[in-house]
Amino acid sequence: MTSTIDPEKLVSTLAFALRHDPARFGLELDDEGWTNLEELVIAIRFDRYDWALVDEAVLRTAIEGTDRFEICDGRIRATYGHSIELGKLSPVAVPPQVLFHGTTDDALPTICQEGLKPIGRRFVHLTSDRDYALRVANAKQGQTVVLVNAANAYASGHVFRRANDHVWLTDHIEASFLAIES
Repeated sequence: MTSTIDPEKLVSTLAFALRHDPARFGLELDDEGWTNLEELVIAIRFDRYDWALVDEAVLRTAIEGTDRFEICDGRIRATYGHSIELGKLSPVAVPPQVLFHGTTDDALPTICQEGLKPIGRRFVHLTSDRDYALRVANAKQGQTVVLVNAANAYASGHVFRRANDHVWLTDHIEASFLAIES
């Protein structure tokens, strides 16, 4: 039965549960977004009848190689991408000179006019890894990478938070700090 478990669908469900609607799964998150791993596995089993055999090993295999989740001491959390408010935010840090944002071609006119906004999330998500930004753009059916002059944005007072080794969060970025990669 585990062969019927689509890892991408499982990861998507985990992201929804840990970033957007933990209450729907009967989960409580602490101030940093952590919850009990065993309770999450049980909640996932009840989400779909064909996931009755999901266990910790299946879950770990599904998220292996992704930086979206963290498991430690029997607990799990999403490292970034929350639409819910957590009690404790990622640490403030000085960003690298340039950051990247993958997007769709359709979003470009709005981005060029209004800048980058969180749209359904708590923060704008940026990355120091250009290839990662391109993968995000491709996943959104786009090919566009926006360059962010993070050093100038930081110097002008923008606060940047480091979610993991390459994902950076900020409230918004004005269009004046952006360039479209050609």
